[in-house]
Amino acid sequence: MKKSRSPRSTNPGIIVRYERKGRAILGFDVAGHAGFAAAGRDIVCAGVSALVLSTAYGLRRHCGFRTKVTDTPACYALRLAGVPNACSQALLATMLAGLKAIARSYPGYIKVRPGEGMPQGSAVRTRNRNIPTSST
Repeated sequence: MKKSRSPRSTNPGIIVRYERKGRAILGFDVAGHAGFAAAGRDIVCAGVSALVLSTAYGLRRHCGFRTKVTDTPACYALRLAGVPNACSQALLATMLAGLKAIARSYPGYIKVRPGEGMPQGSAVRTRNRNIPTSST
């Protein structure tokens, strides 16, 4: 009998890379799909998205930080546009802790690594996102 190839064997999962300078977290990149379930039903992707987007919103709304965001179908990347402060570091460290907890609970579906970040090729368009600062 021929061994079937699992979708897991060809999918590297979600890759999160974060950038540090000394102890300060300067930004992060997220790429890939977990492959835990079909798109739209994947709880690993949903958890990662919730943490990442909440952190981006919190940096703007609660820390008053401007961020540089790349948001394409292939990659979501965020870099702080200012000098890191206690508020930004608390949010980024909490996000990383949550992502690492997901990686421990769902091994093979998400990897969280320190690094230089994802390469920014000419196909990736960077834009500043306007995240509302007032509640509606």
